Amino acid sequence: MAGSPAARVPQPAGQAALPRLALLREMTDRAVLDRVFAAGRVTRTELASLTGISKPTISESVRRLEAAGVLRAGGIDQTGRRGRIATFYEVAADAGYVLAAEVNQHGVHTLAANLAGVTVDERRHGAVRPGDRAALAEAVRATMAAAVAASAGHGPPRAVAVSVANPVDPVTREVIALPNSPFPEGRLPVPETVAGLVEPAPLLVDNDVNFSALAERRAGAASAAESFVYLYLGAGLGMSFYHGDQLVRGAHGLAGEIGYLVTGDAGDASAGPVRLAEAIAGLGFGRADGPALDVAAIHRALAGAAAGDTRAGAVVRRLGAAVARAVAAACVVVDPDLVVLGGPVGTHPGLLEPVRAEVAAAALPPVRIEPGAVTEFAPLRGALVAALDTGRAALPSLPGAG
Repeated sequence: MAGSPAARVPQPAGQAALPRLALLREMTDRAVLDRVFAAGRVTRTELASLTGISKPTISESVRRLEAAGVLRAGGIDQTGRRGRIATFYEVAADAGYVLAAEVNQHGVHTLAANLAGVTVDERRHGAVRPGDRAALAEAVRATMAAAVAASAGHGPPRAVAVSVANPVDPVTREVIALPNSPFPEGRLPVPETVAGLVEPAPLLVDNDVNFSALAERRAGAASAAESFVYLYLGAGLGMSFYHGDQLVRGAHGLAGEIGYLVTGDAGDASAGPVRLAEAIAGLGFGRADGPALDVAAIHRALAGAAAGDTRAGAVVRRLGAAVARAVAAACVVVDPDLVVLGGPVGTHPGLLEPVRAEVAAAALPPVRIEPGAVTEFAPLRGALVAALDTGRAALPSLPGAG
């Protein structure tokens, strides 16, 4: 209270200055680390020039980060000025590592990298028996345990990110069960499955579409877009929306589950509405062994259309029209700067023009549609980006670094 005796007692100047000084040091350390991560190796003079921070302040920051084991001197070199040499600094090899894992119908794929982003371990585990959740959990744990053991020489784990082919609750990190999921065994409790492997490193769990969109945001087709929609087309269907660098997840983590988007009806009132996944499956692209789409069959149709097969061409146009309805609906709702088509079907060049033509006829504003640029292991690469962001962000708060 303003009138209380305690409020009238002046605080020693040192007590007020200490928190402010600690904050300034942390901000400086963060700026230094960001530049080192971007450049790989850099001198103190270059750091001062790049950040606009004074050379003495930069030198103190480098000293703190060296003492904390985050930075190390990576050698000396000529500066270009007579008689002058400079010390280069880089991320310490044992400052820690991050681990990313992708879990889907094809099995488990892990990628470990040091904090500079250099891969230090990669491994795979094949698919388990469909529907066997216990076997999948065992495969995930065994593969990640092996990756942790192989990466131990690079320091402690700083962050772990796991991509799953199902939606994830943004608060509890629980994988959400949806009807007719193409990957039912993927509904495993990730935190419990990996418990004891990487603590106290933070665990990030998200679905493959969101991680794929992040990969496109950082190093793909959407890197310069103000906002974008990422549409994944493969065995399953999904959509992500980024406004700036903010991913829109929805209250329950279900934003973008476009396989359930109603695109029409069956012409029979008793049959009910037709959803997007059902409409595509009805074109002959469904699988008899489950609710997933048959990617190989779609590729055959696209190849046939490219070769001049009129029947295949008609089916591809109908496929493009079905996809375009989802794109047009998203554009009407959020009006993105860009739509990126991703996944094993979405990035196929034979699908791009049919979708563009249908969207041009259905959407209100002009819509820019491009294929994804991250075509290999996009969910895993996005998970690695998320893990690196999280692991690096924690570094300035390490003991001795503040």
